[in-house]
Amino acid sequence: MKKKLTSNLTLKILSIVVAFAFWLLVVNQIDPVTTKTFYSIPVKILNENVITSADQVYEIESGDKVNVVVKGKRSVIERLSASDFSATVDLSELSKVNAVSIQVALKKNLNEEIELDTNNAVMKVKLEERMTDKFKVEVEHQGELSDNYMLGEIVAKPNIIEVSCGKSKFKKIDHVGVMVTLNGESANFQKDYSPILYDKDGGIIDNTNVTFSNDSITVVTHVLSTKTIPITIDVQGTPAEGYRVSGTDYKPEEIHVAGSEADLAKLSSIKIPIDVSGAKKDVEKDVPLVDYINNLTVVDDITAVSVHCDIVRKGTRSFVMTDTDIAVKGLPSNTSIEFENESEKHSVTLVGKESVLENMDLNSLGAYINLAGLSVGAHTIEVGFNLPDSVKLKSKVKVNIILRAQNSTDTDSSKNNNTTNNTDSTSDDENTATEEPQATDEP
Repeated sequence: MKKKLTSNLTLKILSIVVAFAFWLLVVNQIDPVTTKTFYSIPVKILNENVITSADQVYEIESGDKVNVVVKGKRSVIERLSASDFSATVDLSELSKVNAVSIQVALKKNLNEEIELDTNNAVMKVKLEERMTDKFKVEVEHQGELSDNYMLGEIVAKPNIIEVSCGKSKFKKIDHVGVMVTLNGESANFQKDYSPILYDKDGGIIDNTNVTFSNDSITVVTHVLSTKTIPITIDVQGTPAEGYRVSGTDYKPEEIHVAGSEADLAKLSSIKIPIDVSGAKKDVEKDVPLVDYINNLTVVDDITAVSVHCDIVRKGTRSFVMTDTDIAVKGLPSNTSIEFENESEKHSVTLVGKESVLENMDLNSLGAYINLAGLSVGAHTIEVGFNLPDSVKLKSKVKVNIILRAQNSTDTDSSKNNNTTNNTDSTSDDENTATEEPQATDEP
């Protein structure tokens, strides 16, 4: 028996070796060893307190992510993904050149061995002195509220926060702000916002490695309703003997105010008293609005109502006229007229019988200009008036106009037509101005 076992021993050992090698070949062909690279694995930083305790901050210059080459059986490798790996650096091991090796490990427990290679990857950081200071929180807004609403008070809580970061970044900080976005709101609202660092040009500064005493700012935004309030003037008192109030002008005639619904409901109009007792000359006053709008805010930048009361001797009356109150006669053919200043105001003072003056208004002046015989160019024209026999003009009124050539085929002929429609068909030989009377205080 022993002889049979030991016979051809070398051949038997060789057979076993060949069989094993053949088995390895088959196994490797079925599940071969392969490599695969997993990219951009985020690196977690450990022991940051080593830096912060030295009153320093760090900024990552490179190495915040790492690639790792994994070698192992294909059946194992194919089941892995980048999320199966963890990468860390320990800042307590920071070298003199501010670099530290990145360590990569597999999170899963595998029955098969694998090899990891990061190609000696390191994280490099920059160390800086830490600076800290307090900043007022400035609230900005963008977007729009609903129609007929306006922003009221905007309150940030806290309104002062502490900022701590590296010296180079700290020097760029101009202010800390939050941005409130408006989206058609019609009632007060409250929301938390992240603080934003701004430089002096209004640019946003990256807040990486910046520490805030508060990571969020609560902003309470008050939304106010608006309302249009008419204004009237109550002229009180009697002017001096022989004088009367010929007219009252005031601006604005209405204001837009904002406030709570309850406060707005209390105010429907504003009546401003103006005392002209004993006045012998015009009365002018700027009346502050604050006395009439309790708890409300004027939407526009208006703080007062400007009032002008014309005080004239009895037997005289004054009007304020603009170019649009003047009719045009005798416009030469193929021309158009343009007033040099259409918003200019002209004072017209009449003298005459008191009972007649009292019944006159701006339309009864019959103001006109006659352009017959004028050539193209700039002209100063005296204004004519159609006045009752018992009323005369105290002083002449003149306007500056420009006559422009107008081609009959011009596409802007509609503008001429509008002007011509305001002209009178009166013949060109009609008087172009009234005779200037002697100035007088009595009719």
